[in-house]
Amino acid sequence: IAKRRAYASTISYLTPPAENAGLYKGLQELSELVKSYQGLRENPQRGATIVNSIIATARQCNLEKDIEDLPEEEFDTKQVSLEERDTIVGKVYRRLMEIESRALPMGLHRIGVPPTAEESIATLVNIAQLDRPESGIKGLPRIIGESIGKDAETIYRNADRGILEDVEQLQALTMASRAAVRALVMESTNEEGRVAEVNPFMRDVFSFFG
Repeated sequence: IAKRRAYASTISYLTPPAENAGLYKGLQELSELVKSYQGLRENPQRGATIVNSIIATARQCNLEKDIEDLPEEEFDTKQVSLEERDTIVGKVYRRLMEIESRALPMGLHRIGVPPTAEESIATLVNIAQLDRPESGIKGLPRIIGESIGKDAETIYRNADRGILEDVEQLQALTMASRAAVRALVMESTNEEGRVAEVNPFMRDVFSFFG
């Protein structure tokens, strides 16, 4: 019995560490198509062909349930304007961002076992992105946006409408937030890739958000 106890772990009901869901299979292919479109969107032939592929792949991934007014596979986007193609791609891109950033709990919280750097980053980014108007606290993406003269509220609103430029800006704010959190977490990460000791600056920052 004593030998078995040595291999046991003590768990608790505290929030377990999380990781971003990421993209896989058809969703990853869809993400690559969106990137291709961003580089070729002004080419009337190739741009439209890529959008047709995006529509078909999005429907294969059953995203038509989540994306309003997603055209049928038979629809040829060569018949519509560049702005309309951008909106189709923008709506798909926004949905992919939501799926990719969804936090998935990684098992149970184990007492005495610190989270990995990646688990900490995913958890802290999700905490820091939230606005807390009742406490007068702005989310990290909003703070970063304001620091470069961008109105985050407009970006959020237009991104939800599928305006491609704003979806791209929202992704840039998200990536900047992750980079800022990653820089803080890595300062507290040991050689095993786990957060061993929280530096004072990181503790102060996230006590502010918490």
